[in-house]
Amino acid sequence: MTVGELIQDLERYGIAFQVPPDTDDRVLVGVATQNYFDDEGNFGIAVQVCLAEEGRIAYFVQAPFFLEQLYFNKAGDYRPIFQTQLLEIANLVNNKVKFSSFSVDDEGEVLFVYALPLEEDNQKLGAKTVARVCEAIADAADEFYRLVKEYVEDDLDDIEELLAKFD
Repeated sequence: MTVGELIQDLERYGIAFQVPPDTDDRVLVGVATQNYFDDEGNFGIAVQVCLAEEGRIAYFVQAPFFLEQLYFNKAGDYRPIFQTQLLEIANLVNNKVKFSSFSVDDEGEVLFVYALPLEEDNQKLGAKTVARVCEAIADAADEFYRLVKEYVEDDLDDIEELLAKFD
């Protein structure tokens, strides 16, 4: 699979994308979200679709999440979420979505990664699969954002309170 083939399929199905400058192994696909919004107030995420290992693996990466707006509770007090709490919330969502995973790096940035092996000879990554995976990532982003927001806005002191509310 090549990025050129992927681009042709995305164009054929009318899926909007961008090719980042100075790259030849990825495209960016924008996906609308219901709850999550970025640092510019846009409801949506950009998912990088990267081809690796000579087109045998497709990686879907959404990173980093903008969470700073959630660090203020209803009273306007600053309340940072610590890395361990972000990891616990990420694990909740990971267990629910099952197809991929959130991770939290050393600086507390939240990343979302999904690897899709293209194992069969001549197996292609189609536009419909890209759209389906990107929509699932947007749903996971909304769920993650909702849980972090509840944790901060409800001024919870114990992650167990949030776990009890998780559906």
